[in-house]
Amino acid sequence: MRFTIDKNQFLKGLTIAGKAVPAKSTNPALICYRLEITPKGLEIIASNSDIAIWTLIPTVLGDKEIVRNTSLGSVCITAYTLAEFVRRTEGDELTLEVIDGAMARINAGKCSVTLKCMNSDEYPDLSFEKSATPFVLPCSDLIQLVDQTAFAASTKDTRPVLTAINLKAESGKLTATATDSARLSRKSVDIDPALHFNSNIPAKTLSDVTHLLDPGSNVEISSTNEKITFSFGNTIVSSRLISESYPVSSSIIPSTFNYRLEVNSQQLLSAIDRVSILSQNMAPVVKLSMSDESVFVSSATTSGNGEESLSTVQFEGDRLEIAFNAVFVSEAVKALGCEDVAISFIGEMKPFIIKNPKDDSIVELITPMRTR
Repeated sequence: MRFTIDKNQFLKGLTIAGKAVPAKSTNPALICYRLEITPKGLEIIASNSDIAIWTLIPTVLGDKEIVRNTSLGSVCITAYTLAEFVRRTEGDELTLEVIDGAMARINAGKCSVTLKCMNSDEYPDLSFEKSATPFVLPCSDLIQLVDQTAFAASTKDTRPVLTAINLKAESGKLTATATDSARLSRKSVDIDPALHFNSNIPAKTLSDVTHLLDPGSNVEISSTNEKITFSFGNTIVSSRLISESYPVSSSIIPSTFNYRLEVNSQQLLSAIDRVSILSQNMAPVVKLSMSDESVFVSSATTSGNGEESLSTVQFEGDRLEIAFNAVFVSEAVKALGCEDVAISFIGEMKPFIIKNPKDDSIVELITPMRTR
């Protein structure tokens, strides 16, 4: 196996596939890239237990030859070492040649290295097969679905399904839902009414996928009972699904409220940031005190207390005080990405929701905290 390749395109392909390389693995092959020269160009594959990525560096891109001087074949090379060498080399091209199936010599300008490699037959047999009914979605829609919900997914493995984003298609809506049981985020976009599926996808996987997407293009999505596949450009990403039933969210989002606060997003975020600095905890508690006359954000700890009034507000309802995790509310407000937010409450210890008053497609739900 041998090829000469454009350095920047090679590094781009390694970076894309590198999203699936585990930091460590009991299977030595999984910390490697599988490289294969085919008539179409250089294929790069990487995988861990959650995600597998296939990407192609085509022989010709536009009117430029990207891969040349080729000899067909395949090999596995340690991912970190290969990517770092390519990243640090000078020049526009490099050449890789496999010697006796055991060593890979890479020449880049005046520099060359020889790396141990593995036979590609030792790499797991991966399938990037699609279902019979894939659908196409604007990349910008998938990016929105993930960016506005993924932060609410759990990072703990005690209940695996909560580490996922539930992606559900029904009634002309594709809805992404994430929750760690203390908060919930849900975002919907319009789709073909004929489309129906329900999948739990690891939130980290979806975040990795969206970082690879071009917002101006489309992504083809294909789902089976065990996996979901995303195809875009010259790349295919296949992810395992979490089979456990996702918590029902529609029944826990309240529809009627007794209090409503509309406030400038940046003013609220800044006030929360300033008063919560008193807390040394990972989950700083902040209190909102609201009435017809004033709205205050405050925090009280053993090291002191702070209070700040909010000026650009509209409040409806009787006097109300409610405490919450400052990080949860700040992340929810940032995810909405709007100038003003509307916060609706039922009572002191009931979950409340945060919304963009001009967009009903997204809702953030937060569970209050006890302070006494």
